[in-house]
Amino acid sequence: MTGERRVPGVLVTHGRLGLELLRTAESILGPQPAMQVVSNSGKSPEGLQAEIEALLPPSGPVVVLVDLLGGSCGHACALVRRGRPDLLLAGGVNLPMLLEFLCHRGSASPGDLRERLLTRGRDGIRLLGWAEEEPA
Repeated sequence: MTGERRVPGVLVTHGRLGLELLRTAESILGPQPAMQVVSNSGKSPEGLQAEIEALLPPSGPVVVLVDLLGGSCGHACALVRRGRPDLLLAGGVNLPMLLEFLCHRGSASPGDLRERLLTRGRDGIRLLGWAEEEPA
């Protein structure tokens, strides 16, 4: 990805989840510039929103990955997204979704990146056992 513009990203999560997700991804892919992590720990809703806003570039595409859209983190992100049509908010972040973002943020179009995050995040969830037939 040398010389390509990477879409910046912000991980917004409860506790240390975002930090540990990014650390794990970096252990697989190496250092990831233009990635920020925000935790809700010890922050008011207004403080959380302000911290997210301060980390975002003023314009251009940006991706915010949040753990729960219905929680305090997701609510703050949704408020930040107002007035930012260039911001993609992806809820339910997991390691497969994060890795997909990091691997393709320098080469995929915004529409393709959006679809990749949704597909990979969803496909990264598998259940094996109990009553269902296991895949071959």
